[in-house]
Amino acid sequence: MDKPTPGFFGTKRFLPLFITQFLGAFNDNLFRSAIIMLITFGMAEQIGTAPAILNNVAIGLFILPYFIFSALAGQLADKYEKSGQIIWIKIWEVLLMLVGALGFYLGSLPMLIAVLAGLGLQSTFFGPIKYSILPELMNQKELLSANALIEAGTFIAILLGTIIGGLVATSEGGVLGVSVLTIIAALIGVFSGRLVPKTVPAAPDLKITKNIFASTRNQLKKAWSVDISRYSILGISWVWMYGSLYITQVPVVAKDHLQGDETVVTIFMACFTLGIGLGSMLCSKMLKGSISARLAKPALLGLLALGIALYLALPTVSESQKLLNITEFMQVPFNWFILALLLSTAALAGMIIVPMYAILQDKSDTSERSRMIAANNIVNSGFMAGGSIIATIIVAVGLTTTDVLLILALANLLLLRPAIKLHKTL
Repeated sequence: MDKPTPGFFGTKRFLPLFITQFLGAFNDNLFRSAIIMLITFGMAEQIGTAPAILNNVAIGLFILPYFIFSALAGQLADKYEKSGQIIWIKIWEVLLMLVGALGFYLGSLPMLIAVLAGLGLQSTFFGPIKYSILPELMNQKELLSANALIEAGTFIAILLGTIIGGLVATSEGGVLGVSVLTIIAALIGVFSGRLVPKTVPAAPDLKITKNIFASTRNQLKKAWSVDISRYSILGISWVWMYGSLYITQVPVVAKDHLQGDETVVTIFMACFTLGIGLGSMLCSKMLKGSISARLAKPALLGLLALGIALYLALPTVSESQKLLNITEFMQVPFNWFILALLLSTAALAGMIIVPMYAILQDKSDTSERSRMIAANNIVNSGFMAGGSIIATIIVAVGLTTTDVLLILALANLLLLRPAIKLHKTL
């Protein structure tokens, strides 16, 4: 197939996979957001522990499986037929959501955190399949657009899950609502997963390395030894870290610097998510299906400029106790400028990450593509965890949230050389 099929979004080759991954990301974030809200507004006080500690433990346990099991997940995805694995992974999600419903009913925080860790493990095994199956279902000219849709859908699912999880969990009868929503989403995911076309095992003779630490080390070493995979993984991981740190700082920026209440924080989150989606789709149009890294350098320079502009534009921390709701906030023209900066930042991030994923998929050998994606997931997790630790240290030594954003913006200069080398290597 030499030319992309017009309107491939609605085809069996793409739509079932899109729905399955969308609902998975939605469920992960709905459940996680619900737990964080319940911890913050009740459970932590009941057991006499600071909410920040419990929240960090919960998030840490969700991310931990990516470090430990991604290499094994990549091996399984390469060795066995992928669509069959998707079905079992989604059934696993249904079982987790049923246990989660029991945890909500019993009010058992240990059970809920265990389910959250289980969701992290389940997502660890789905991740390599989600990205490595795309080149098997799409032709090369469609691959960039397919990745753009997957990325846009993922970030929208993250936003919806986060917002709905927080709102429903704190409402009357909220735990029942969360339970019903997560179980329904998981069940639909099973049915959509069954519709994903079957593929041929990429490496049926692969011998699985049972030592997860040895397999992790070997896979990272292999990925890092190839210029294209190394530079692509660096770019993808940088954008995930960039986005996670921006989203983390958004509530502080909205409340302390712009006097916005929780509705303003929601708009900021929505703006960032829509920006990622916009950038993802825009880069697909600009590159016209060409798998290239030529947008990475200008996008990184754009992130640098926008970060400095945001740092200079944000007012100092306000001492006013009055917080503006969304209607009052949007009546201030200056705030539209801040939203535009945030939207543009997210769009540029989307323009970097989508081509990088397409490059990693297209240039990796078919027999080890899933393992390369797994290596990417390991590095992604490391970047996000490391970035969070560094940001915490920056604030702990007396700097501000805006200082974190400025340092993050300046750090884009470190990625310029890998971006240029990747473009020249292709």
